[in-house]
Amino acid sequence: MGKTRFKSLTFKQTTLVVVTALFFAIAIFIFEVLMVVKAETSALINDQQELLDSVEQPLENAVWALDTGLATQTLEGILKVDHVASAKVVLDDESKFVSTGNETVNQNDMYAAIGSRLFGPLKQVSRELHHQSESFKSKAPELIGQVYIDYNTRELTQTLIDQLKLSFTATLARALFITLVLSYIFHRFLTQPIAKIGEAIDRIDPESPDNHLLPTFRNHDDDELGIVTNKLNQILLQFTQTQNKLRKLATRDSLTGLPNRTLLLETIAVAIQRAKSRNQPLALLFIDLDRFKNVNDSLGHALGDQFLIRVASILRRFVGNRGTVARLGGDEFVIMHDDIRSANEAAEFVDRLLRQLQNPIKLDDHSVHPAASVGISLFPDDGQTPEDLIRHADMAMYSAKAAGSNQWSFFKQQMTEKAAVRLRTEASLHDAIVNNEFLLYFQPKLDITTGELLGCEALIRWQRDGRLISPVTFIPVAEETGIIIPIGRWVLEQTCKVLSKWQKLYNTSTIIACNVSSKQFADASLIPDIKRMAMRYQIDPGLIEIEITETSLMDDIDLAINKLKQLKSAGFGIAVDDFGTGYSSLSYLRHLPITTLKIDRAFISDLPHDSAIASTILTLGKQLDLNIVAEGIENEMQEQWLKRNGCIIGQGFYYSQPLPLEEFEQLYLMPHSKQVSS
Repeated sequence: MGKTRFKSLTFKQTTLVVVTALFFAIAIFIFEVLMVVKAETSALINDQQELLDSVEQPLENAVWALDTGLATQTLEGILKVDHVASAKVVLDDESKFVSTGNETVNQNDMYAAIGSRLFGPLKQVSRELHHQSESFKSKAPELIGQVYIDYNTRELTQTLIDQLKLSFTATLARALFITLVLSYIFHRFLTQPIAKIGEAIDRIDPESPDNHLLPTFRNHDDDELGIVTNKLNQILLQFTQTQNKLRKLATRDSLTGLPNRTLLLETIAVAIQRAKSRNQPLALLFIDLDRFKNVNDSLGHALGDQFLIRVASILRRFVGNRGTVARLGGDEFVIMHDDIRSANEAAEFVDRLLRQLQNPIKLDDHSVHPAASVGISLFPDDGQTPEDLIRHADMAMYSAKAAGSNQWSFFKQQMTEKAAVRLRTEASLHDAIVNNEFLLYFQPKLDITTGELLGCEALIRWQRDGRLISPVTFIPVAEETGIIIPIGRWVLEQTCKVLSKWQKLYNTSTIIACNVSSKQFADASLIPDIKRMAMRYQIDPGLIEIEITETSLMDDIDLAINKLKQLKSAGFGIAVDDFGTGYSSLSYLRHLPITTLKIDRAFISDLPHDSAIASTILTLGKQLDLNIVAEGIENEMQEQWLKRNGCIIGQGFYYSQPLPLEEFEQLYLMPHSKQVSS
């Protein structure tokens, strides 16, 4: 649509006043015309009667005496009266006695037409002439003639119209004068203030509306315009207050009151410009609290929030006015320090900070010892923008966390290269699912005493460009990006296919264990998917053992117990992988509906010299009537110790590496099938 053309309110107002004034002027003029015509008609009738009264006696005498001279003189006197056109006297026998004036008047012009309509009945007047004899006074007067007087209505109308023109002009002039006066008054006292208010509205700054309030006018304090202006100013002030609150919410962390990411980026950008002008470095510290999830899970979210508030207060107090402390979310904080001159100063500052954080924090009846991992990036060496500095400090923090608790690390360029590799790996994983690049390898689980095959574990491999990629390389990336869920679904379906094939070809019921990541275990579709797959391939659910890591169970123990109960009631086996590496398993173990415990390879590798944990797990498994699998067996001494201590199932390189499907079948299934055939 085209742009609406602007029309001034003053112009509209003036136009409205002019039209209204003209309307009333014309209405008044029409009324005035009617009144004038009526008055003129009445006056004309009176004049006519007076004229007839004045000439009646002289004309009667002239006619009785047949004195044409006196009659003519009398008629000529009549012609001197205004608007009289002609006059004549007719005898009683209808013969003309005497006449004067012009009896034929042009009746074809406008004035004549108007005059005929206005004064037609009064155009001619007449009166009978009588004679009263002195001797016969008792008799009625004798009719001796009749006088006729013709009026020039055209001249009368023209005179009247000329008077009305003057009157209309005066009325119109008065109306226009009043219009101009009213327009000026309206403009001065109404439209001009509105225009100033409109100009003030154009000057309002959305960022600070209260800096340009609308003007107020003393003569409008108590009218509608004043009320509207005051209300709008109140709205602007309220809007400013609301905007300040929203700006604070948008730039401040709601829990701790610290700057959030938005304000932090702005602050770092300003600090970078200042550092450039001073040719000084700038340090950025990315802080992630260690074991914060433990605090949340064990003490509850309310105390977890109090813990974060206390940590924020410690950081703010420690940094002081030497920099800025911000919270990015969760248990992640950032410190921007603009008074550090070198990497050594940054390291000393972080050391002091970590020592300060290690002081215990009292939360109700609990004493919590904070710990943190810190990543450090420096301007200008590690980035030229706020985003780069934060991202690189984040990478350094992950490196510090990998080194243990309460550690710090500087950013190194290799971290960026590693992150790029991870991104490329993520993109390739999406293609791998589509292009069917994954393979399943199988590692046998054997009876330690007899060497009999008791089952196997399905392990995924990635075949890309003719080479196998280790799961250690791509599984962490898949877990972080969520691709592990479709990958895990693929593993379960391939497992069902393999079990169906083994039942048909080898008439065997070998149990296959499948690893399920914490993200896949948390996925709501896991249980429906695995049930549907088993039904589709007609697999006994007891042939599939779901391996869950201990740490994934501890993420939400109540939800985990509920899911495990559903799996067990459906007939699936459940194994806890890497048992003994968690932090609270023993307190929940008796509540978990599991069938198998796998002793982590870290405890098997210490055998037979350090056997305390392995012995405890074996004893615990026997008391709970669970199958115990020792994984990671690599030598005969480990095997002998496990035999002596009653461990039945073993798995590890000592027996076999993970094997491709065909090789596993040739070594473990085909011989069994031949024995059954024999």
